Amino acid sequence: MRLPRERRIRASADFQRLRSQGSRLDCGPFLLNIGPAEAGAEVEPARFAVVVAKKAIPLAVNRNRAKRLVRELFRTDPEALPAGWEVVLIARPSLLRKPLKDLRRIYAVAVAGAVAKASKQAE
Repeated sequence: MRLPRERRIRASADFQRLRSQGSRLDCGPFLLNIGPAEAGAEVEPARFAVVVAKKAIPLAVNRNRAKRLVRELFRTDPEALPAGWEVVLIARPSLLRKPLKDLRRIYAVAVAGAVAKASKQAE
């Protein structure tokens, strides 16, 4: 099952903007680059992207499995990331050794913390 086009980050400029202006969180099995959508844009659903480096996870079978696991995190808990936010998740090799239940918990805690921190700074 694919994520709808409007829920995916596709443009290189969006990846660069999140990397330079967004918050970077080290969550153990993955890194998150997270931030609000571009200023001036209308509020859209939360957008998501997965990056799995060939250097980090050399086998294609494992890279594809990591991407499927991560997309499942986003798909099954769409309310974790509020509308108008974007996240790039960078997978690490340890992601493949964690059960999905633990990954869901780590992802939910990280996103909630980042959103709370950003909203506190905006006040």
